[in-house]
Amino acid sequence: MLRQARLASGVTQVEVAERLGNRQVFVSKIERGERRLDVIDFFEYCEAARIDAIALLKELKRQLSNTPKPITGKLAVHAPRSQRTRRSQFK
Repeated sequence: MLRQARLASGVTQVEVAERLGNRQVFVSKIERGERRLDVIDFFEYCEAARIDAIALLKELKRQLSNTPKPITGKLAVHAPRSQRTRRSQFK
């Protein structure tokens, strides 16, 4: 989503990197999801890429609202404690 927005604004990864005071590889990792952004980093990236951060967040919210929700509503399901593997078993 970040890459598409940056391309739509006509800005290159090199330009974003220079504006952020970083290298192009840093921007590439962000866009590929290999590096996560906190909120401040997200807004700095958007400013450097000439992207409207609020519009991008609204679009993300719209896309997420169209994503099917889990049937159970649980975030994670764990095996019973008796079936869990201890780290010491792998040594």
